[in-house]
Amino acid sequence: MENISEKKALDNEIAFLSKKILELNKRLIESENTKSRFLSLVTNELNDPMTVLLGMIPHLKIQAEDKNEKIFSIINKEVLDLEFKIKNLVMAAEIESGNINISYSMLDPQEILDEVIKSLKYTIEEKNLEIKITNTIKEKIISDSQKIYIIMKNLISNACIYGIEKGVIDIGLSEKDSIFKITVKNQGEGPQTRYKPEVFTRFTNTTDHEHGLGIGLSIVRELCERFGGSIDYTAEDGHVIFSITLLLDNCTIDSQAYGSNEFLFDSFENAIEL
Repeated sequence: MENISEKKALDNEIAFLSKKILELNKRLIESENTKSRFLSLVTNELNDPMTVLLGMIPHLKIQAEDKNEKIFSIINKEVLDLEFKIKNLVMAAEIESGNINISYSMLDPQEILDEVIKSLKYTIEEKNLEIKITNTIKEKIISDSQKIYIIMKNLISNACIYGIEKGVIDIGLSEKDSIFKITVKNQGEGPQTRYKPEVFTRFTNTTDHEHGLGIGLSIVRELCERFGGSIDYTAEDGHVIFSITLLLDNCTIDSQAYGSNEFLFDSFENAIEL
């Protein structure tokens, strides 16, 4: 009888614990869904006014001798920075929801890189940075222009922000055997973490708190994995090097899309959705 009572008590305890686990799991799912809905709501509410601002600012540009030129430059820089933060939020929301798609098109990596550098011109000028580019890609490749832009922008933006003043940023583009490689090297100190994966983890609590919240690099990691690629970094001898590899698609396509506000916020009507 005693054994039966003990078994019954154990069964009741297991049932109780199982119920608690199910409840916790339900709360976790609800929490994740709430977070995803919040990100989606924020990005939708901010996208429209930001698109309007980006479209209006070029029409307000003033002459170099105007005393308000500096004010205009500051406003333009802040709007561009905010636009990119929103773009990262949009991508984070898509990743969180699991509804991230790849839109393949013919693209020129150099043109996307030029667009990224143009968007960072104020930071580059402020810190008097020198940009060196080594591009061995001779032909257009097939990939997702939006995602490539976000990857490049996050890596190069980090290099500009956390690199030393009057430093050099080396950017490399190469392709071999359907593998697209991007390297970004800057002078400075890398994120101080005990484990390398923490650099690419969103909202990690173990970074040095001088390299942001990890949103950008976590997005880059997610996108690299979505392309069947990888990301890595090294920090030594006063240099930080981020390297990514992406698998390219071998399908034939004759659509093309990149750059400008349409590229940043609109979908590609002629692209193939997978």
